Amino acid sequence: MNLRRTAVAVALSVVVTVPAVTVGVAAFAQPSSGVSALGKPAKSPKTKPAKPAKPAKPAKAVFAVNGTVTAVDATAGTVTVAAKAGTKNVKGKTVVITVPEDTRIVLNGARRSLADLAAGNRITVTGTQVGAVFTAARIQATGRRVTPSPTATPTATPTATPTATPTATPTATPTATPTATPTVTVAPTATPTATPDPTDSADPDASADSGS
Repeated sequence: MNLRRTAVAVALSVVVTVPAVTVGVAAFAQPSSGVSALGKPAKSPKTKPAKPAKPAKPAKAVFAVNGTVTAVDATAGTVTVAAKAGTKNVKGKTVVITVPEDTRIVLNGARRSLADLAAGNRITVTGTQVGAVFTAARIQATGRRVTPSPTATPTATPTATPTATPTATPTATPTATPTATPTVTVAPTATPTATPDPTDSADPDASADSGS
């Protein structure tokens, strides 16, 4: 009887111990926050940088101005107008208007170029405005036309060629040639040759006899 009770108690203890061990193992197997099951730190998800917002394009508006030309710059391609009337974005202002090469310009009813306009012309300009830039599409003006002044061609002043002053060639002073003293040649005096006396050639013995 005691053996039976002991066996039942052992069985109950085994049943209670096994779930506890299972629960402990499961709790150990769960990774902690930020750490993987292998002990390595968990990778954080990549965050893409936000794209910069594109700047808003300035609004494009139409303008019309009626006024007087105050300045013309043909090199820069601009005309300055003191607006007396026109749309509200230019009325009562002095506006510098860019004039492209293909802008239609009419002065006193005839097609002209920007260089033909002059300060004081009455002018009407229509075009577009983007931000603070005004661009003309059509120009109609009345008044005097600028007449380009002829450019005087400077006459080249001839450079006088200096006349070379001749250098006086010094006259060589002639060196007096000494006159050679003539050498007097004295002719040697011929020594006279004695003419032998014919008597000198006689026999000496005869001469002796004659002397005796």
